[in-house]
Amino acid sequence: MTKDAKSTFPKLVQGESNAATDEGRKINAKIDEAFGKLAKKMRDRADKAKGKLDGVKKVDKRAVLLRRFELYADAATYLEERLLHREDRSE
Repeated sequence: MTKDAKSTFPKLVQGESNAATDEGRKINAKIDEAFGKLAKKMRDRADKAKGKLDGVKKVDKRAVLLRRFELYADAATYLEERLLHREDRSE
């Protein structure tokens, strides 16, 4: 070994896209889509629990439905906030 062993990665040509960057954008788009889908599902479940809450008279059942509503609503809110944070970061 007379020469210094240097890494010889190919350099990007001006205007060419980086495959890793493109892959990262694709994956981030899939993650954002999954966050949105899950947030919508949690919001729908919270609304369903809230809808059932109006017709229930038993105290125990109302407590269960109220807690279910709170948990689903909190989860949906958290996911929606994270999604907004991810969108702000990507811009």
